[in-house]
Amino acid sequence: MPADSQRIFPVDDFVKEGLYPGYRQAFGSQPFVAGPVRPFSLADNERYWLRDSLHFSEGMVPASIATLDDAQTWGAQLGAEIVGVPPTRGSVNRLAGTHVYIGTIDVDTPWQVQARAARFGQYVSPILADFDSYWAMRAAELTAAYEHFDNLDLSAMPPAELWTVLKDAYAFHRRAWFIHFEVMYVLTANYLAFYALAEEIGLSGSQVSAFLAGQQTFYGRTDEELWRLAGLARSLDVTAPLTHSDPASMRAEIAALPRGKAWLSEFDAFLAVYGQRTEETCRVDTPSWIEDPSPALYAIGGFLAKPAGFDFHNARSAAIAERDAQIDEARRHVNGGDLRRFNEALASNQAANFAWWNEEHNYLIDRRAAIPVRRATLELGARLAADGRIERPDDMFFLFKPELFAAMESGGGTSWQELAAMIPDRRAYFEHWRERGPSLPTMLGTIPHTVPDPIMIEVFGLSGHFLETLRGDGSGGDGTGEEGTEIRGFPAAKGVVEGVARVITTVTDLHSVLPGEILVCGGTTTEWTPAFGIIAACVCDTGGSLTHAAIVSREYGIPCVVGTAVATQVIKTGDRVRVDGRAGTVRVLA
Repeated sequence: MPADSQRIFPVDDFVKEGLYPGYRQAFGSQPFVAGPVRPFSLADNERYWLRDSLHFSEGMVPASIATLDDAQTWGAQLGAEIVGVPPTRGSVNRLAGTHVYIGTIDVDTPWQVQARAARFGQYVSPILADFDSYWAMRAAELTAAYEHFDNLDLSAMPPAELWTVLKDAYAFHRRAWFIHFEVMYVLTANYLAFYALAEEIGLSGSQVSAFLAGQQTFYGRTDEELWRLAGLARSLDVTAPLTHSDPASMRAEIAALPRGKAWLSEFDAFLAVYGQRTEETCRVDTPSWIEDPSPALYAIGGFLAKPAGFDFHNARSAAIAERDAQIDEARRHVNGGDLRRFNEALASNQAANFAWWNEEHNYLIDRRAAIPVRRATLELGARLAADGRIERPDDMFFLFKPELFAAMESGGGTSWQELAAMIPDRRAYFEHWRERGPSLPTMLGTIPHTVPDPIMIEVFGLSGHFLETLRGDGSGGDGTGEEGTEIRGFPAAKGVVEGVARVITTVTDLHSVLPGEILVCGGTTTEWTPAFGIIAACVCDTGGSLTHAAIVSREYGIPCVVGTAVATQVIKTGDRVRVDGRAGTVRVLA
């Protein structure tokens, strides 16, 4: 295909008038700065839309679409506007059925770019000058809010007070996501400036992320505790239920063992500290680990299949040694003024470390911010179910936020009977699209030659090669999965390994990954982290130097290639593959 040609993956099959059966968006029903969440229209063929399986692999129920509004629309757009990111006004979403596609709102006039750049520098410089204090202030704000919501006795509240709590929870969710994108745009800009400097002085920009490795995160500590619990299970002889039972019956089976209660006491203490997390971003229909500890129990069971365990101390020491060696090597290749600039940029990025923050913040925002909304929604749903207005509490997740607000504030003017009647069709609609999820295209609309938004490049991996592969004018593999097929991506973590592939499309199937396998997926986020202690390598369709898979693979010392665009299409479970994390290649061997 000629280099200047365009390729379009039509959105036509996904064009709809409404987001869900029985619901039409009213003007002003959704908060946004530059563009709302909505279904695809034919006009969307003129832009690119990346499927965000990285964060939303199974689709969104109506209530979760409200929290998506707060995140990749309102939060991203307000963050970009206030920070003044020069080339972008943030991101915007379209839905293919219930599945999320993300696009960007580019700034396309020279004056606006220049004006935003001037404002951007004034906003960012004071934050970068003392990032620790700045992030501590934001983290304290978030933590104080969680302490407030977590300590509320919702069951004892009168209806009016409960309704106020739910509105407060929604307001906090929006605030949390503004903080998220404010910080992310600041750190991304600092990182990209270092990347550009590296390229300018003769280094490889792709090295920069490795210069920032080795810092402990909350999710690293979570994994260490899960491995400790696996070792404790062996010493207390409670491994059988953890490796052979269904999580629904696992607790009772463990408690029946002679030392089972001692292990459960330690597990409950773990959940009290690490359990306030959901398995997907913005999903209010997804329980936290405290509500449903199945993901943690599955992880522990998987760890028990690797008797040697995982040596976190050695892995971290090796990551730090590799980081320092790469920094020393880079310094040997530059001198004079270039060396001074390199050292200044390195110090700035180590102090305001995106590679660290991009993992650390998830516990305070991405995997936790929806939990207060969820708790209040379920309590309200329990009362409505008791009154016979809905069938069961989680029916509430199939109501849109404007519908819920109208019903609660109408004083009886909105019919709960009409709302309840739509819920079965909406459940069926969600399940239909959840099943279709694995077959949906990676990108829709017009595939661009370049993408100016820095987050889309470094987190989602919309690099030149990724876009070339989707356009068909790059070497991304022939899509057959036959022996000898090679696909290319971003070299995220070095090392070469051969092994059997395990292709996973949603995090709910993560428990099927076996020790020593090579994980092949659309992309990973923090809930996938436990798998990195047992897999031999990781390969992703999406992702750049600052994506979760790249960061965690470097910390765990396993090869990783991200941003392949086609790995889950080309590779099948059971294929034997070779992953070269330094070259950024993956070859199907047999």
